[in-house]
Amino acid sequence: MSLASTPLQLLVTHSAWANQQLFTALRAMDAFESQKGADLIMRALDHIHVVRCVFQAHLQGASHGFASPQRAVIPSFQELGLEFEQMDCWYVETTASLRPEELERPRDVRFTDGKVVTMTAAAMLLHVVIHTTHHRGNVDVIMLQTGMPRRRDGVPEFLVSRASAN
Repeated sequence: MSLASTPLQLLVTHSAWANQQLFTALRAMDAFESQKGADLIMRALDHIHVVRCVFQAHLQGASHGFASPQRAVIPSFQELGLEFEQMDCWYVETTASLRPEELERPRDVRFTDGKVVTMTAAAMLLHVVIHTTHHRGNVDVIMLQTGMPRRRDGVPEFLVSRASAN
């Protein structure tokens, strides 16, 4: 991923990088799915994914088909990791491709509880980043409380990682 040219692109690109950092840390653990707290982490990650799917559908002008912000059956850790990678790529590419007038165009957003709110594409993208960051923080607390190794995934670490990649 390259550094983004707008603040929104930077936030979306950072979020994708931070997700990658999280999954890398969890994959590095022996038998992550059997660790204390893994079930809560998986539920949080699935919730993040469902919300990102809901907003992806709205950005595409499609129906999301979710009746709940959590799937009844949570996929395996490996499947969830692949879903995150694919969704992160989609959000990074989509954010970079949206023209300013598309970012500002209002759209109706239907949440899983049926509530409808009007949001611009920019507001939807910002919500997805904030929502993801919030729940990654929840995961970090679970990791801390259960003695799992933590990672640093703030914007400064992201910028350092980008600079050292060049």
